[in-house]
Amino acid sequence: MATRRLPVIQEPTGEDAEAATRPAWHWVLIGSGLLVTIWTPLVAVALLAARKVSATSAPGPGLAAALVACSFALAALAAGLLLGRFGRTTQLRHGAFAGLLAALEIWLLALLGAAFASTTVALSALVSLSLLAGSFSALGAWLSRRSDKARAVSRDPS
Repeated sequence: MATRRLPVIQEPTGEDAEAATRPAWHWVLIGSGLLVTIWTPLVAVALLAARKVSATSAPGPGLAAALVACSFALAALAAGLLLGRFGRTTQLRHGAFAGLLAALEIWLLALLGAAFASTTVALSALVSLSLLAGSFSALGAWLSRRSDKARAVSRDPS
């Protein structure tokens, strides 16, 4: 006698059930916190690497800025991936909003620390951080959603 196998649908329990019912705006706040948390050690490593390279040669401040920007973009991508993976109610725009909020948080911390020489530098830093964080967080959320859809299609028995 042939046995028919039915798909098992499991309901999330505990913290998973709570996370599934969490509204999307919660995930924006969680994503911005993730971005800042991921970026903090990355920027320390990037600045250390820039200092080591500039000790041996004279590449100028552009190298440090490029390494910081790359580390920030990488952190935004990772935060967007996590946001899209675990935030089931989120959409692409929530990834972008999380990146924009994190950029604003980091910019305000730099502003409070008197890191900017002029208003022009401060505004250009805000625009640069916002563009990097918003676009790479949205890209991470999109990539995560795309891979989730691919996994769902591959699991479909028909």
